[in-house]
Amino acid sequence: MIFSCSRPAALLLGIFLLAACDQSDSPEVEKAISDLENQKLAKIAEPASAPRPPASALPSPGILASTGLAAKDERAEIILLLPDTRIAMQEFQRNGLAMLVGRQAGYKLTTSDAAGSSTQQIEQFRQAIAAKPAAIIISPIDPPAVAALIVEAQTHGITVIGLDKRMLNEGCASVVFTDQRKVGRMAADTIIEALKRKAAEEKRTEVTGRVVQLRGAADSYSTNEIAEGFSEGLRPQSGVILVHDAPADWSTDTATKCTTEAFTLQKNFDAIYAQSDAMALGAAKAADTAGQRENIFIVGTDGLSGQKRGLELVRLGDLDASVVQPALVDLALKIIIKLRSDKAFKPLPSYEIQPVVIQPKNVEQMLRTGTYRLPNL
Repeated sequence: MIFSCSRPAALLLGIFLLAACDQSDSPEVEKAISDLENQKLAKIAEPASAPRPPASALPSPGILASTGLAAKDERAEIILLLPDTRIAMQEFQRNGLAMLVGRQAGYKLTTSDAAGSSTQQIEQFRQAIAAKPAAIIISPIDPPAVAALIVEAQTHGITVIGLDKRMLNEGCASVVFTDQRKVGRMAADTIIEALKRKAAEEKRTEVTGRVVQLRGAADSYSTNEIAEGFSEGLRPQSGVILVHDAPADWSTDTATKCTTEAFTLQKNFDAIYAQSDAMALGAAKAADTAGQRENIFIVGTDGLSGQKRGLELVRLGDLDASVVQPALVDLALKIIIKLRSDKAFKPLPSYEIQPVVIQPKNVEQMLRTGTYRLPNL
């Protein structure tokens, strides 16, 4: 049963953690990704451009206006269409891609946020096509609704890269995705392993546990896919029961309220899975207030780097684990750059990037080397 919670606004700053590149990557991309790992998105670099001539050599603004000689930006434009950057992971994708593109000479980035509206995203896609960019990267709200626009974009020579498994048959040049059911199953497997350790410590042969899930939204494709994968992962253990399942709207504060409600209704449980690290942190706060934090295993999702993000929260012990959601936009950019620089290159129809579980035993290594690896192009 799904329980409702209030919806306060929650907006998180992102820091872009990207996987290490293989030696075949272009030096520019490889250096940009390396530089990113320890830089905050609040300090996003301006896109590189050609050297600016001395001020004395430039016409005055008045001359430019009167003669129509407005400065023309010759950089190749990439447009990113996102469903809703109020979600921390999408803000992370936007800001991270802005940093990467900003370090590529000859490119610029424009981002559109549909604020959760499919109708608005369709209109933004139309506007993107009219702008005649080099490429469009889209994370769709409703893939079939943009299928005709993908075809239209390609007839205008615009490369379209999808960021969703559902776009595999919609005509994109390539699709970069992470299987959301795998994310949920990894979270379930991590909780099952923790409950097995607990049973062994208590000298019990049967693995049992009462589990709470905090979804991002009440009803969306990705939250439902993660939840289905989570249920699939728990199912083989008949003694492990999902006792509470509530949407917390990606919010730390709402997750705290939902977890407090779960304590009121269920009295006690053994594990909490939250579909974002922000919500997992809110759940941990509620568990601490209830005096139950030490008895509850808490798993988040996203595994981002930076202050109060998944990697740090696991390292500090605020969370017991997190499932990394690969950023996807890093590989999408690499595909676009290679398509434009190597005329013989033909990308695969799709590239699946695997999620990874962060736990105390591997968090220090991941802080040094990165959390996931990108496939070779």
